[in-house]
Amino acid sequence: MRHTISQTRPRNNLFITVGNTVWLYPQVDVNAGLATTTHPHTYDGDFITCPDMTSLIGVYYDIYYQTAVSNPGGTNPGYTVGVGTLLQDMGRELRFCLTGGEVVVLWRLVKQLTPQRNPPLAFGVYGQSLNETVGYTTTFCSFGNNATPTNLDEVNLVRVG
Repeated sequence: MRHTISQTRPRNNLFITVGNTVWLYPQVDVNAGLATTTHPHTYDGDFITCPDMTSLIGVYYDIYYQTAVSNPGGTNPGYTVGVGTLLQDMGRELRFCLTGGEVVVLWRLVKQLTPQRNPPLAFGVYGQSLNETVGYTTTFCSFGNNATPTNLDEVNLVRVG
């Protein structure tokens, strides 16, 4: 029997945004937000670990705030992308955890493929992100029995292609 090598990648590497606006968090803004936050945390390059949900939400918001400073304007400051935006999975993850080890939020590094200015989006809604922005976006969140905290992003993308 002869074996051949598949030309298909072993996993899909694209996401498409659905349902609502999605935020991207470039690494430079993550670093700046972590450098200026007053909320207790540790960061090792893969995990942002906080002692409680209040601190975790505070750190998360400080990172968001840094993106809003870096890319202000419109009704959704920061690096926002509209519904129907294609994002390329860059293969890196960043986790927001509690000191007990519980993963609360998982971010995945992506590259924005769909332009946001005069975009060819299916729903005609676009964001404020610059073309080809590389940043983290939420791919998993778990808040326990509580309602979704208002300062954390929901998952609004699915894997395709």
